[in-house]
Amino acid sequence: MRDLKHNIRYYITGNVGILLLTWLLYAIGNSITMPYLSIYMKMLGANAFEIGIAYSIAMASQLITIIPGGYLTDTIGRRMSIVTGTWIITITSFLMAIAPNWQLLTVIYALNSAAAYYQPALLAIILDSLPPERYASGILVTSVLPQIPWLILPPVGGLLISRHGLLGIRIAYLISASISVIVAVIRQLSLRETLNNTLRKPSFRELLYSYYSLSRIMQTSREVFRIYVMALILAIALMPINTLLPIYVVYKLGLNTVYWGSLVSISYAAYIVLSIAITFYVDRFRSKLMIWGAVLGLIGSVVGLLENVPSVIVYLLLLQVGSQLLMTALQSRLGDLIGISRRGHGASLLIVFQLIGQMVGSYLSGSLYRLSTYTLFLIPLISISILLGLQLTERFNK
Repeated sequence: MRDLKHNIRYYITGNVGILLLTWLLYAIGNSITMPYLSIYMKMLGANAFEIGIAYSIAMASQLITIIPGGYLTDTIGRRMSIVTGTWIITITSFLMAIAPNWQLLTVIYALNSAAAYYQPALLAIILDSLPPERYASGILVTSVLPQIPWLILPPVGGLLISRHGLLGIRIAYLISASISVIVAVIRQLSLRETLNNTLRKPSFRELLYSYYSLSRIMQTSREVFRIYVMALILAIALMPINTLLPIYVVYKLGLNTVYWGSLVSISYAAYIVLSIAITFYVDRFRSKLMIWGAVLGLIGSVVGLLENVPSVIVYLLLLQVGSQLLMTALQSRLGDLIGISRRGHGASLLIVFQLIGQMVGSYLSGSLYRLSTYTLFLIPLISISILLGLQLTERFNK
């Protein structure tokens, strides 16, 4: 019991504890809105292809800002980057609730995504605040525990839509934006900087140069570059779930939005239970996380091809658990390879590759869905097969 308390204190105190709390609050709002963003767009007149394009535009907007976001993380600091970006997201969240058409919603969503330029600061401040032997478990804990609201709240968003239609989802976004205000205040008052001795004023010239520095990506070590490429492929695999699976479940399988919300809750419940069960063992088995995650993702994709409600639940569950294991392995390994003074830059490049993958995955999902709904499951099946092949090849070469 004493060892358990000793382990837990790493994740509920200091900066890690603050991020854990605010991500938990964020999840309350996100769980009643995010599962229905595609449906929101469709209600405002978008078709499947346009929904895919809208997601791609949002990812491209974040890609533009994430590169200097890494530079800002290592200059003005983790705290200032996070606090400023959180307030911008709060403002755009209110605007999303009142968008009159899908085109303007896409613009606002793109601005909201661009405001997430501080994501490198989030990963950097977690790694800064944990001892190296706690990287994998710290990343897993802060990724899994904040998902608890997803156990019960997605059906609430579905119920609002079922009863009030378009007004219902607007109400959900207003609730989410209000919670975002609380998150912004907590982060502003509670986060502590981890770069106190190396903070400096940003230079506009260096800010622009951060884009040019992307051209030197090939100069990174082979292992770091491999991590970036694998993150890109994983992002492609996950985009069918994020973009068109809600449309598939509601308009193809014929379930209403409450049932879709319930499916999301069920999959998250199993995902959280499994993740918590392995949290305090994950640091010991980091070398095997990639294989385990890939195998789970492949099984989920194959089962999804059955195209029925139970298969969708299995698909959601196994891809969520598998992708979390894969990303935990990639992020913790990156923490080993990059020093504290360059973690913002390293994390931003990781996110750049993820965003490129999300752009490609969104476009493929929207384009191929019109040809066959099977592509929702074939895209992750092929992508994760490539990931598994890369990992096995790397192990064989060693």
